[in-house]
Amino acid sequence: MNNGLSATVKAMAEARRDLRRFEIPQDLDGVSPETAYAVQNGYVAAVGMPVGGYKLAVNGAPQMAHFGVSEPVSARIFTAEMYDSGAVLSISGFEAVSIEPEIAAVMGPGVETLSGPVDRAGAMAAIACFRPAIELIDQRGIPMPEVSLAQAIALNVFNAGIVLGAGRVAPDALDLDGLEVALDLDGERAAQATGAAPQHPGDAVAWLIGHLAARGLTLTPGMVVMCGTHLPLRVLDPGVRQVDVTMGALGAVGFSLAG
Repeated sequence: MNNGLSATVKAMAEARRDLRRFEIPQDLDGVSPETAYAVQNGYVAAVGMPVGGYKLAVNGAPQMAHFGVSEPVSARIFTAEMYDSGAVLSISGFEAVSIEPEIAAVMGPGVETLSGPVDRAGAMAAIACFRPAIELIDQRGIPMPEVSLAQAIALNVFNAGIVLGAGRVAPDALDLDGLEVALDLDGERAAQATGAAPQHPGDAVAWLIGHLAARGLTLTPGMVVMCGTHLPLRVLDPGVRQVDVTMGALGAVGFSLAG
């Protein structure tokens, strides 16, 4: 990484710590995905918090077509920002809260031994269970149309944490096509969809295992993989205080905002 990008990485980590607007990395036009992920690696190291899992983004066909890519992208989730359902989060900890309801795959024993590409069956065998989850995203005032995919990768795709529901479903019991997902904000229905997963979560985990192996990284038991949103990204209005998601047999997950 050149000196300019090293300085950018440091500035990104400091902005995250101080809850300031990110300065969009300007030296990434036309760079390879490998370079973008190298910047993300530096950013994560500069943030200095343990990693408890990964998220997939751009893993639906429309999103891949929009960016002109043939595979998703990944970002880290920090352990300190993995919350249980019912958590009360401080509004002051975000510039603006955005949310995505997702299936979370919890990794089981043996996943750390998978060091190369796997298929859906191999990935499903490495998953302990699925849980309902909400991804927290904070774009820090940066409109997504202003950000290239390489810049988003470098900025860890704006992940600001996740909220995990208590429900658990065995991998072989997941009814993906019939899965009804509903979002309520302050007790009012805001959105709902059925069978809207961007891809099968087994395929999402299979891709991530191979992707990480190519980067010299592995998943470990207990890590969580966020498998892509079932509803469009939603920026919460400033007055919203309660967020609740139901995900069929997976159960419910929610959090409140205070302060």
